[in-house]
Amino acid sequence: MRGVDKEDLEGPQIDRRTVTKLIGASGMAGLAGCTGGESDQSTSQGGDEMSTSGNTTVTPESTGGSIEAGWAFDAVEVLDPHYVDLYQQITIFSNIFSGIVKIDRNGEIVGDVASDWTLPDDTTYEFTIREGVTFHNGDTLDASAVKWSIERLMGLDDSPHIGKVSDIESVEAPDATTLRINLSSPVAPFITFLTRGPGRAGTIVNKTAVEEDPEAYRRFPVGSGPFELTDRSTGESLTLTAFDDYWETDEEGNSLPYLDEVTINLIPEPSTMWSAISTDGIQYADELPPQNARQAQGGGGSVDVAGVSSGEWSCMAMLCNDPGSEEWATRQSYASGNDQPTDYWEDKEIPTTNKKVRKAVAMAIDRQELVEKAYFGFAEPAHSLINPAIAWAYEAQPDNAQMHDPERARELLDEAGYTGEPRFSGRILGTPTDERVMTVLQEQLSNVGIEAELDVQQESSYWDNIYLYNHMFAMYGGGGDIDPWMSWWKQLGTPTEEGSLGAWQKNLYSNEDFDEALSQSFMTPNKDERIEHIRQAEQYFLEDAPFAMTTFPLTPKGSVSALQNVGNQTGLSNFHRAFLEQ
Repeated sequence: MRGVDKEDLEGPQIDRRTVTKLIGASGMAGLAGCTGGESDQSTSQGGDEMSTSGNTTVTPESTGGSIEAGWAFDAVEVLDPHYVDLYQQITIFSNIFSGIVKIDRNGEIVGDVASDWTLPDDTTYEFTIREGVTFHNGDTLDASAVKWSIERLMGLDDSPHIGKVSDIESVEAPDATTLRINLSSPVAPFITFLTRGPGRAGTIVNKTAVEEDPEAYRRFPVGSGPFELTDRSTGESLTLTAFDDYWETDEEGNSLPYLDEVTINLIPEPSTMWSAISTDGIQYADELPPQNARQAQGGGGSVDVAGVSSGEWSCMAMLCNDPGSEEWATRQSYASGNDQPTDYWEDKEIPTTNKKVRKAVAMAIDRQELVEKAYFGFAEPAHSLINPAIAWAYEAQPDNAQMHDPERARELLDEAGYTGEPRFSGRILGTPTDERVMTVLQEQLSNVGIEAELDVQQESSYWDNIYLYNHMFAMYGGGGDIDPWMSWWKQLGTPTEEGSLGAWQKNLYSNEDFDEALSQSFMTPNKDERIEHIRQAEQYFLEDAPFAMTTFPLTPKGSVSALQNVGNQTGLSNFHRAFLEQ
């Protein structure tokens, strides 16, 4: 990669400047917390993580204790990192697992179970694995254990992360402390794939537990991180208990983690989440309702809030093809897993299969109004898919950007033949956390003559229904992506039977020219050449408008004043060094 030498990629630490280039090339987003709106609330740094709190001084009296936390989710079905594809799940498993490397409080890549690493040549990574690291079940975590974990991912054709290891030619563990990964060709961003949390490819799973019961492992995994999962109640809570044999200590030699236990309560109802933290029913909220977060930032309360960027993007996905058509009856199954396509659209018109209609919808959206009314300042307007955290590729308003232009939207709808009153009607699928955004969008669409019915469903039901393709519109987004590949390849590529292209398709979009530009962009290591392919793909995206982009959200995370030093690196909620101030 231009501007990055082999020596820059070697351990025991990769400096922030180099990491920024790597993350630019790989698309990892949101390394630091940042605030929303006009508040001067800021994040501070402590330990290994970016923290929402300002006091990071730990005393013997402040170690230990238990906290209750809230997650805006109604079900956590998967915690196996090789299968996790939802960010709310990543923020849980990052407390349970270790990675080969991680990103520290300064935005630098440092070792996790690897204490150091070198690049003997451009296609070889050699890691020194720490001695004395164990899994929660007592198994030794040595180089052979890491080798098995990586090779397991390489063999999981149904994993959404297999593409991150597709360039690995072989993995070797010549002794207990040496891990060698041989690539088929140079991949400068490869080290970022090996980070704990968002990287996932380098998150280390346990062979004994996986082989004993792979299905059970998805729900109740064994890791080697600071906390172990000791209990869970479906749809209600998960209990994380401090792992007594966790290897890491703080700068003073004290054992980590400080907390004894973290109970994660699943609280999908936003008002309930706010009520819980504002009355000290919980001490931490992974995601607060923006309006309440703004209220807390106004001062005078007991809840500290930081708006944290995880490189998130949000949109309204529009159904681009009929899932029951001859072309898509089989193709939709590659993404949905449904062998029988929905017959919902039989004898019904789908206006959004018309490109002019999709562009009109995108032009109907006033994104600044969305930021103010729906996010209370905890977002930025999105005029294309590349989010600001991917600084090297981001343009706030690229050519043909999706801009608010209701007059032109009406003209396009006229040209498409939708001139009635209303012009057409359609349902928007979303979750309770989307409801405020959906309500604003409903009003904005009505301003150009589109009648939108809101279908608000709980998270688990939402994910079941989005793959039925029986909604014209669906609220959708992503966060913590490791590469633009993670934003585009699976979400917008034409679904195929083999490989991961289109594997997460929510709206049945297909454009061969887009697919080709995308493929070229991810096979081109030179950043300057790669950006040309990305720009080309971006223009196909903007011309076809499969997504009506809305915002780049900031996640408002809240904690009571006594809880200090929760790590919000890359949008996570790590309790690695969190403590209760006495």
